[in-house]
Amino acid sequence: MAAVRGNPDKEEAEFPGEHGPRIGFVVQRYGPGIAGGSEQLCRAVAERLSHRCVCEVLTTCAEDYMTWQDVLPPGLSECNGVRVRRFPVDQPRDVARFNAFSGKIFHQDASPEEEEQWMRMQGPYSTALLEHLRREQAGYDAFLFFTYLYGTTYYGLPLVREKAVLAPTAHDEPPVYLSIFDPLFRQARRLLFLTPEEQEFVYRRFCLPGDKGEVVGAGMDPLSPPGELPAEVRQRLGGNPYILYLGRIDPSKGCGVLLEYFQRFLTRNPGSKLRLVLAGKAEMKVPQHERILAPGYLTEEAKTRCIDEALCMVTPSPYESLCIAALEAWTRSKPVLANGESKVLVGQCQRSRGGLWYRNYEEFEICLEMLVRDAGLRASLGAAGADFVKRQHDWESAGQRYLRNILSVARA
Repeated sequence: MAAVRGNPDKEEAEFPGEHGPRIGFVVQRYGPGIAGGSEQLCRAVAERLSHRCVCEVLTTCAEDYMTWQDVLPPGLSECNGVRVRRFPVDQPRDVARFNAFSGKIFHQDASPEEEEQWMRMQGPYSTALLEHLRREQAGYDAFLFFTYLYGTTYYGLPLVREKAVLAPTAHDEPPVYLSIFDPLFRQARRLLFLTPEEQEFVYRRFCLPGDKGEVVGAGMDPLSPPGELPAEVRQRLGGNPYILYLGRIDPSKGCGVLLEYFQRFLTRNPGSKLRLVLAGKAEMKVPQHERILAPGYLTEEAKTRCIDEALCMVTPSPYESLCIAALEAWTRSKPVLANGESKVLVGQCQRSRGGLWYRNYEEFEICLEMLVRDAGLRASLGAAGADFVKRQHDWESAGQRYLRNILSVARA
């Protein structure tokens, strides 16, 4: 199906010879250095579909999800073969004011007006992006919005609802119960889910019909070949065993509880030589402890090496729609130790037979002791996880599912 184009910008000449349906990918941030789950999913899907469609990402100039401060230049650019159109954010977020207001909203009954105020403060709000959607929507055959949670979707999707597909990346967290989100999930033409647990939760929360969406999942590419760990990390590890956390170091990701549990484990097991490595951007204070390493962002090659040498990957978040870190561990035949309060994580571990899970400290200690002590258990869990990723998370089939749903809306 040929794309129906609106008035093209003069910059369009930079992308000659394009053909196929024109799909707008709407996401709050976009770029290779941005580690958010929905942002990474958007990049992966856009790059996979770019050989079949004219893929254009519509996003903001922000890099930091806390402040939404404009960093990247506005306008049209290219990222790994995908066209990216960035728009400035109206104003950065006042983090302290937003956090205080969120505490009020989530701990008492809020009026619709207060929920709307929270959403505006949540952001990012970009008048220029919304005006582009309103003015140029005829030039796109469909729009794929990533995550329900941010202003780019909340304010943008209703403007193009007849062409809108939503990948909500939703889980059981306080914001999803705000009443302002009820119309949003009904306005989307199709919903695309990462796991059966996410689909079941969204259908139950929003009372949606069973044919509203589909579990499309996500594919996994092979990780980069292993490189060298930074010298400081290698020195601090000193050849001792370690468990690994990958991602944003944030209380909402369960990192505070993980740090508490790990330090308690060391106190109760004084002879243990175990270390904890948390690789990612720190959004909270990490304790100064000789057994806890927070090296920050690792290169892809160093990340692969870090996974390869870890005893296991620990995934402590109670809020997940799909855990990419678990899939990354399984691609390298490593077991996973997951937070059992997350139905998604438990479901991933059960379907893959590639991990153990805990719901309190006592279970955390038992599972960790088993993984530290039993190399055969680690090997069998890792092998099962690797087989699961090969069978269930290849991009060829996942990409076809995304494309089929997008085109069903475009053709309508």
